[in-house]
Amino acid sequence: MTRPHRWITTLSLCLLAGLVQTGCSTAAKAVDQAHISGQQRDFDKQTGILRKHMQELQARGDPLGDYYYALANSDGWIHDVTDPKAITALFEKAAAKGSMDAKILLALQVATSEPIPGQLDKIKGPKGKLDAWERGLSQLLPLLKQQCAVRRLVLDEGRPKVAYYAIAYDVWPEFRDGYYRNNADGSRTLLKDPARQQEWEALHRGCRTPRNEWLDLAGR
Repeated sequence: MTRPHRWITTLSLCLLAGLVQTGCSTAAKAVDQAHISGQQRDFDKQTGILRKHMQELQARGDPLGDYYYALANSDGWIHDVTDPKAITALFEKAAAKGSMDAKILLALQVATSEPIPGQLDKIKGPKGKLDAWERGLSQLLPLLKQQCAVRRLVLDEGRPKVAYYAIAYDVWPEFRDGYYRNNADGSRTLLKDPARQQEWEALHRGCRTPRNEWLDLAGR
């Protein structure tokens, strides 16, 4: 008998026995908890594959493994380090070892004024801090001309893989749509820059990222 049938049977027994509603709710809650527990086990299994891949890279002395570890703490599926400064230090360590991915995300952090590097799901904009924006982009542009995308360990529909993020994709629309500069008199000026839009958009359009790498197929 499948789990949904057991759930229906449990509710039927509650009704036949004339039990109070809390008793039925408790039965349904137990099934929900069992379902959640099953999901958690599957999540732990799949993130275990991600962690194994990361640790194998670290064991070989590959700075990509240190970068993945930093990003996993930033993304929050590893909780070894939670302080923003300490997470940033992990990226700096990976960058010092030669990780271009880490260097890119550190420069992006400067540009977007985020407390930690690796906020890949957030909008990439200056947040009103134009000096930091320009400083970060000046660091970022030459890096992206060497490597246009960064890697990230993710679960896609429950499966572990290495995904690739073209960073310029999130930058050039800022020059197309514009962002505001706060003026001394309290007014604001919308800044657009078609030339820079073209430069960053060309970087994005020319970025050829590798195919996604499914880690649950490794060794098969």
